[in-house]
Amino acid sequence: MKRSSILSAVFGFLLIGALIFASAFLFPNSVAFQPFGVDDVTRLLTLLALIALFLERALEVFVNTWRGPREEELNNEIDNNKRVIEEKRGLRETKIEQPQGMVRTTETEVSEDPKKVTKEESVQAIPAATGKLTAEVDLELIKLKTNEQLLSAYKSQTRKFAMWTALLVGWLISGVGVRSLDALVQPVQGALYSGVQSLLLHVLDVFLTGGLIAGGSDGIHKITQLFSTYFEETRAGIRDRSN
Repeated sequence: MKRSSILSAVFGFLLIGALIFASAFLFPNSVAFQPFGVDDVTRLLTLLALIALFLERALEVFVNTWRGPREEELNNEIDNNKRVIEEKRGLRETKIEQPQGMVRTTETEVSEDPKKVTKEESVQAIPAATGKLTAEVDLELIKLKTNEQLLSAYKSQTRKFAMWTALLVGWLISGVGVRSLDALVQPVQGALYSGVQSLLLHVLDVFLTGGLIAGGSDGIHKITQLFSTYFEETRAGIRDRSN
């Protein structure tokens, strides 16, 4: 098992190295960057964030409609397990405390042998009564843990389905023309293999932009804030150095 993992890692590194070498050999010229400013990038990221927000809300409706009944059923079972556990624990505490009070009363009020026998019998009944409740509580705890694990696994499964669906829809949206790299870079026209370079650039753009849209509007908003902050700090630093 360990040997196969090492071979897979080595094969992966060799494949990545071969792809890097091939791309550097086939496309020695860098792509040309389009003239853009902070407003252009902010407009582009705002558009992507809006699309991602639409996708999030649509997927939320579909996923909640699909997983809602089963999730509600598991939540009800978990709430019922917790309620039963609390009830049986309270009943067990009551049975433990009540006979002990009766024992102290009989000790102060009676001292005859028949009464002592009755007292000892009531004390012997305490473990039998509480032991049954303890077993029922333990059984209910097992049911609670099982239902919580089922709920966690169900949420994980539906979350994975939602992420793959979002990624697929993001790729489709990017494939029909909503892209990010196209607005910033373009292949070198007239260069050798420029057609292949343009095709690969579009394919990578689809994967990149589709993943960015699938990541959600919050992630794009953070990128926008980071870019705006970096641009403002850079411009302020240049202005200070010129003064």
